[in-house]
Amino acid sequence: MTDLQWILICAILVFIMQPGFMCLESGLTRAKNNINVAIKNLADFGISVALFWMVGYGIMFGLSWGGWLGTNSFFFDAGNDLESGAFFFFEAMFCGTSTTIVSGAVAERVKFSAYIITSILISGLIYPVFGHWAWNGMNNHQSDFTGWLGSIGFIDFAGCTVVHSIGAWVSFALLLIIGPRYGRFSIEKINGSNLPLSVLGVMLLWLAWFGFNGGSTLVFDNQVPRILVNTLMAGVGGMISGCFFGWQKYQIPEVEFLINGTIVGLVSITASCNSVSASEAFIIGVIGAYLMLFIKAKLERYKIDDAVDAVAVHGGGGTWGILAVALFGKPEILGTGLSQGSQLLVQLLGILVCFLWGFGVAWLLLNLINRFFPLRVSLEEEDIGLNVSEHRAKTAVYDLLTVMDEQVKNQDLSLRVPVEPFTEIGHIATRYNQVIESLEKSTSQLQAGNLELAIAKEKAEIANQTKSVFLANMSHELRTPMNAILGFSQIMMRSPNLPPDHIENTTIINRSGNYLLNLINNILDLSKIEAGKMSLNEKNVDFYVLLDEVEDLLHLKAEEKNLQLIFERNEDVPHYICIDETKLRQVLINLINNGIKFTEEGGVNVFISLSPKPSKEEGKIYIRFAVEDTGAGIAEKDLDKVFEAFTQTEVGRNSQEGTGLGLPISRKFVQLMGGDISIKSQLGKGSIFSFDIYAKVVSASDVEIEQRTNSRHVIALKPGQPCYRILVVDDRPINRLLVIKLLQPLGFELKEAANGKEAIEIWEEWNPNLIWMDMRMPVMDGYEATQYIKGTIKGNATAIIALTASVLEEEKAVILSAGCDDFIRKPFRESVIFEAMAKHLGVEYIFYEQENQNIITTNNKPLTVEDLQIMPSSWINELYQASVDLDDDLILELIAQIPQEYNILIDKLNYLVDNFELKKIRKLIEN
Repeated sequence: MTDLQWILICAILVFIMQPGFMCLESGLTRAKNNINVAIKNLADFGISVALFWMVGYGIMFGLSWGGWLGTNSFFFDAGNDLESGAFFFFEAMFCGTSTTIVSGAVAERVKFSAYIITSILISGLIYPVFGHWAWNGMNNHQSDFTGWLGSIGFIDFAGCTVVHSIGAWVSFALLLIIGPRYGRFSIEKINGSNLPLSVLGVMLLWLAWFGFNGGSTLVFDNQVPRILVNTLMAGVGGMISGCFFGWQKYQIPEVEFLINGTIVGLVSITASCNSVSASEAFIIGVIGAYLMLFIKAKLERYKIDDAVDAVAVHGGGGTWGILAVALFGKPEILGTGLSQGSQLLVQLLGILVCFLWGFGVAWLLLNLINRFFPLRVSLEEEDIGLNVSEHRAKTAVYDLLTVMDEQVKNQDLSLRVPVEPFTEIGHIATRYNQVIESLEKSTSQLQAGNLELAIAKEKAEIANQTKSVFLANMSHELRTPMNAILGFSQIMMRSPNLPPDHIENTTIINRSGNYLLNLINNILDLSKIEAGKMSLNEKNVDFYVLLDEVEDLLHLKAEEKNLQLIFERNEDVPHYICIDETKLRQVLINLINNGIKFTEEGGVNVFISLSPKPSKEEGKIYIRFAVEDTGAGIAEKDLDKVFEAFTQTEVGRNSQEGTGLGLPISRKFVQLMGGDISIKSQLGKGSIFSFDIYAKVVSASDVEIEQRTNSRHVIALKPGQPCYRILVVDDRPINRLLVIKLLQPLGFELKEAANGKEAIEIWEEWNPNLIWMDMRMPVMDGYEATQYIKGTIKGNATAIIALTASVLEEEKAVILSAGCDDFIRKPFRESVIFEAMAKHLGVEYIFYEQENQNIITTNNKPLTVEDLQIMPSSWINELYQASVDLDDDLILELIAQIPQEYNILIDKLNYLVDNFELKKIRKLIEN
């Protein structure tokens, strides 16, 4: 084979780099841009060859002007000079390769016209000028360089810098100007559309590289086999290294690691492929791939978006390849006459000059152009894709997406996607149309179903409103007579002249009335929970006192059945917490009361501890409760039913007690407090109900100590007060009589009215200080009467308190908005009536047992064992035994032994004795 034939064959192989880069870059970009990438590869090749023919070849290989520029051979014409024609043909392929590197780096965001400008800049100026510096003279004799850089010994055998680094540094400058693709760094990566096509591109490039490196000898001699082997081994080394190091770093063998590892290995060997051994070529490829991964990571860290990693591959690989010449190249082959150190300095100089020239000129000129002519497409065009926005090159995929977008915008399911037969996209379009057709039918059926559902929902809302009205009416009708039963029983129980048997009967009436009231409240609570209107009412409480109150409340009931009721509280349970005290008390009472009710032997144990469940907020904890009994237990088949409303287990039905509401309500309350109730039970052996609640820990100073006025009986008004006029308005005589009997003994002036109209007449004539106003009345209701009175200047001086049997929270808001100053529900405790009058009129009372009550209000801190330790241990032992024996006389004698300076301790102990709470003394000493 002649040298001329070899050069022509290699030039044709180098041309294969164009389809190789086209396949590589098209496969690594998204489908909506791959046509644009392919067109740019074709266009830049034509532009680069044209400019290289017109001016580039002359600048690069023409007669040198001081080693800086060529001065002839413009518009090159080989004529009959076959060798010059073959050389031009070979070098024109090199120019096209350098230009096309930029295409992949800046893909998916650069205008086509901007890329044409960039191609002109590279092939007409940047590439040929640097090529002159490094390679001018090689067309005459391989080692006789006349460019200033080549003449001082710079070696770049086949174009590490001249071809690859120049393309990379121009890409780098353009990347800094145009910025990353939209959304690129908000996700891990943007995946390519066709990786098998990219792999084909790499194989084509590898084939072309044999011509790229092998033809650079410009002769067919004994160097060619070594060059081809070194090219092969460097590519293999880069591929293996890229896969290994990429796999090790990212925990996955991504296709891009093998692709770019192969290419960077080929780039790295390009400058030294004629002067190193095969093993050295392999090492050069391995190191090149590692450096490529390192540079890729750095670029991504600084959010520089290189679509195909061209800068890392061609810039990093090209730089390393130039250094490898000095590190691995054989001096006798290099033929520069330089030592290794000198050769390294020259190579470094060439690298620096290549970067400054390629990057600097590109950045200055392109940045200037970008100020007047933006190089980047708009966000809308980028989103649509450059195939359509730049070339109107619609694809079957684009048509599919367009119809989908139109369906999303207009909600028009009648649209269908055009079907291109005998293609993969055509099959997808056919199936998509089938899905849309099915969806259209389903939507029609769904719309018909929605219409039926809307009608059903409307009926359900009407039924729900009917239920609410029914509950409100039933509440009013039930609570009104309950008000009389409980109110008059309270008045009778206060009478000092009532015989003991009558007191017992009255107490039974009062207790039964409270049970019935509790049942009504349970039904209403359940209704509120189901309607989503139940909420927490949290406040700071003394948790230990709350537990003691529950224990005291149920202790006698347990003793009546000869059962033990034991409360065990861990030491780490906080003393003061913020919770809904009312709901927690109701849950505990329900669970403990059930345990006592269904237990005949043994007892009920209540365990309180901190839950191991982690808290979501600082300062909040979960407190765990477990109520264990030794009773009848629950059958396994009934465990799922215990929390269903109005449903009882077999044991509950046999007992003929209860309504089946306690546990459902308790569970809803616990869920409101951040937990849930679980149950373990064995028939005949007992049950354990466990639950957690979410609570905030507070300090003692945060707890508002309740002034226990509920237990104090008002016996008279303090002297020196005005004579208060009270008007009682209610359509039911029994309700009016109850309030009058409650207030009359205290000396209030009282009048009554049966409806709102009578109330207004009495108010205008008599000017009462306070009106107790029922809201539901005939002729004129309480709302209208209140609005009339409060609508006058005189009426603002009259306090109006609603006294109603309604329990609905929304009705409370309506009542207050009508003008009422306060709101009290029936049935009421007498203390609530007196407190409301004190609040709105400033009434002051004289209470029964005033001295003992002062002890409570002034010394509300609970008695502790530390308080008792001021006395000797023998005294404490005697006190304990006396409390066990219920010997209050002995306890009073022991209290008399306490020194008078400890008067607070004396008062507390006397209070416990007077109120028959000896058990608290015993428990305190036991703990």
